[in-house]
Amino acid sequence: MKKISLHITILYLLCSILPGHAQNNEKRKNHHNIKLGIETGTDFMFGSTIKPDMVRESKSSYYGFDDNDFYCGILWDYETLNITYFGIKPEMSFAKNRIGVATGIRISRYSTNTDSDKDYFLWKIHQDEINTEYIKIREITQNSYYLGIPLEAKFYTNKRELPAQFYLKTGVVFNYRIHINNKIEFQNKSSKANSETINDQVNQNLKDFNSYMFVGCGLKIGRYHTNHKRHFPHMNLEAHVLNIMFTDKASSFIRTNAGLGVQLSVQIPLGKTVPIGSRN
Repeated sequence: MKKISLHITILYLLCSILPGHAQNNEKRKNHHNIKLGIETGTDFMFGSTIKPDMVRESKSSYYGFDDNDFYCGILWDYETLNITYFGIKPEMSFAKNRIGVATGIRISRYSTNTDSDKDYFLWKIHQDEINTEYIKIREITQNSYYLGIPLEAKFYTNKRELPAQFYLKTGVVFNYRIHINNKIEFQNKSSKANSETINDQVNQNLKDFNSYMFVGCGLKIGRYHTNHKRHFPHMNLEAHVLNIMFTDKASSFIRTNAGLGVQLSVQIPLGKTVPIGSRN
């Protein structure tokens, strides 16, 4: 009789504990459907050099000799456009948190430069029926600043939420130019008086709008839950394995073909919690 009473008591205790334990598990299976992301990254776009009409090149018989009196320098055939950015990007989750769609606002800097294989190259600043005037330039660095809107989508390959998760990602960025700054390094200091003229010549073919897309992959590090009302941000490390620029004149010195990049972001949970099933 005592054994039966003990078994009944143990069964009663188990029935009382298990529902509470299951309820806690259900809490841990809740997830925020909105995350606020803070991002920074760099994209490298590669392509062929755009030779400005004002540049004079010479491949005379003196090519290969250190004789600056006769050889004024050859521009490199290929250049790199460096895009660095910082932005804020909310993300909303769907399909039991396996798909994320994000958009926001981003400030980007496009940086590229042109130089030659010698100390300087010649830049034409004036021409009439009689005379043509050139000055010597060592290097021109163009920094363009853009206000942009990214549209991105990611897909987690694993159904379960793990401390480290792999995902695939694609996106497109639309940019509008808000400022431009050209840094010109002259061979002779007296040539700085021509800076404004050269700036106008450099920027004349640059478009205000540009856009590019990318595909890549990433790794989410960390997880967060609503258990005990604890909200944990996590970090994303991404590699953009293919970038494609849609606009030819995103830079005055390069016609971009394709590129690659990296991105680092931190996401903070916001919004209501939703059940995510097997994602825990």
